[in-house]
Amino acid sequence: MNKKMLAMTAMAVLVGGSASYAQTNSDDVKSEKEAQIEESVSVPSRMGLSVQKFVEKQKQNTQKRKVTLKSDVLGRRGGAQKGALNYEINASDVQKMKVVINDIKVNDAPLPTVSGRYEYDSEKNQKNYWLNGTKVSDASYFAQAEKREKKYNETKGSFNAPRVAYLTASEIEKELSSSETKFISEYKEPKPAALTYGIDDYRNYTTILQRSGITANAHNKGFLGQGVGVYYNEGGCPPLNYVNTTYYTRLGACPGFATHVIGVTRTLQTTAPQAMIYGIDGVNYPQNVSSYAKPILIGSQSWGFVTDETGYTSDDAVMDNYIYSNRVVEFVAAGNDGRNSYIGAPGRALNAISVGAVSPVDDKYLSYSSSKNSLKKTDKPEVANYSNIYFPGDPSYTAGSNDTYDGHFSGTSAATPFMAGMTANLLSQHKFLWWHPEVVKALLIAGSKPVQNPEYDVDPSTYFVAGIPNYARFSPNEAYRWRYWQGENNTHFNASNEIVFTEYSIQKGKRYRLAISWLTSGQFALNNQKVAQDIDLSVWQNGNRLANANSFENTFELADFVTKSADALTIRIKRVANRSTSEKVILGYAFVKVD
Repeated sequence: MNKKMLAMTAMAVLVGGSASYAQTNSDDVKSEKEAQIEESVSVPSRMGLSVQKFVEKQKQNTQKRKVTLKSDVLGRRGGAQKGALNYEINASDVQKMKVVINDIKVNDAPLPTVSGRYEYDSEKNQKNYWLNGTKVSDASYFAQAEKREKKYNETKGSFNAPRVAYLTASEIEKELSSSETKFISEYKEPKPAALTYGIDDYRNYTTILQRSGITANAHNKGFLGQGVGVYYNEGGCPPLNYVNTTYYTRLGACPGFATHVIGVTRTLQTTAPQAMIYGIDGVNYPQNVSSYAKPILIGSQSWGFVTDETGYTSDDAVMDNYIYSNRVVEFVAAGNDGRNSYIGAPGRALNAISVGAVSPVDDKYLSYSSSKNSLKKTDKPEVANYSNIYFPGDPSYTAGSNDTYDGHFSGTSAATPFMAGMTANLLSQHKFLWWHPEVVKALLIAGSKPVQNPEYDVDPSTYFVAGIPNYARFSPNEAYRWRYWQGENNTHFNASNEIVFTEYSIQKGKRYRLAISWLTSGQFALNNQKVAQDIDLSVWQNGNRLANANSFENTFELADFVTKSADALTIRIKRVANRSTSEKVILGYAFVKVD
């Protein structure tokens, strides 16, 4: 394997090598030496490009501006006849830019050392739990899980939410000098990731639910998102005649009705009919997510920031911090600018799951779905799902010129809430997944079916192209096998930096997909332009390696292989790079038998 020396510009916050997945009996696992190569990097500017230009221009601005006042602050009037007061001020002192201020400091808390394991036999309806290697009852497992969650929430610091402000050049510099963890970029209204195309390309939402396996494996078995909260950020709110108000809560005042949010809400409520949907205006991250009547476990973001930057941004880092500290599963639309366009921000967030759009007709990527990885070079999107959804019988609603909802909803905007709704059903069925976005991402990747035009991905790694999660793959007639490990940086991995365990009840000649996923802080990723931990996955049977997944800069790995016998599998998870001892271990694992 060739060594990689990576040079980065200030715009390219995270750049990694190409990934290799499910490699069978070929390249060796990358060596410790290769994993610890010193990479040549540039520290990113804490000002966005347009902000830099604004500040520099104002520094050179010598223009004066006349200001006339009737009186000063003391009520004094000017001139012999006590007329108006005239002043000259620097024009740069009053010219302002609308900016977003992102503080990427992580305010987390110590994590207790804990590992969890869950196996579910759907044929026998048996749920089995292990906590720290010991089999326990479901009551004991969840009692301890809730106790840990409560203690963590009581000790962690508050989340640093983005802040929008109008600032002068000097105020921008003052804001940045107040903290080394602040980044400032120009604020531009987020754009919805929705499009309208020919009606012939759409399919009834009930048809799409059936195609995705949701109808047969979730709805018909009574799993409708019960107990699960899903929030979204949108510009505006839906007219209530489109909403099942029993399962809808508005967080904050409604700024006015809009059409895009109608499609998002309809998609969520038809996919997960009894999940509680929380609607939020603008770009806001809910705090104290476990305190809601139905805890907020999932975010659905059908929008993207308007930015000229093509790398990992402070907007992505903020979302990564939110997931890292709050353990919410975040789905973000990949964008609708076409095959050769970059995945949008915050869809580049390493802990988020970005979602591409595929046709419900033939499982092929739709031509508008963004595909190009950012300059970070991580594999994005991680999943794709169905778009072009038709809701028959929905009345038409017009919010303005060329802005009408008519029951048709498309774009990655539609695929994203569909993916969030599917996951809400899954969390309703399996509470083990609550507060474990690392396990959910591993499961969705492992449980994906292939897209039918994988060549659409303009810059795929050799062994990974996003697939389509299908609920049928989460409901096999044999045991689910999911695990997680959480704790401080020095926990769980042995002296060889490995976690090793055995999988039994294997079938000969069958195809399996195993995935791992782990969380990283946005603070480390943005400041150091790489992930804090590089973790690999390999699968062995009778001393022979069946699969080896060893990408450089992803926060997930996928092993896809066919067994050679019915003998047990040895799973080896190896941390080959540990770049920050302050980073937590938050690692998930999913095991799926494909056929």
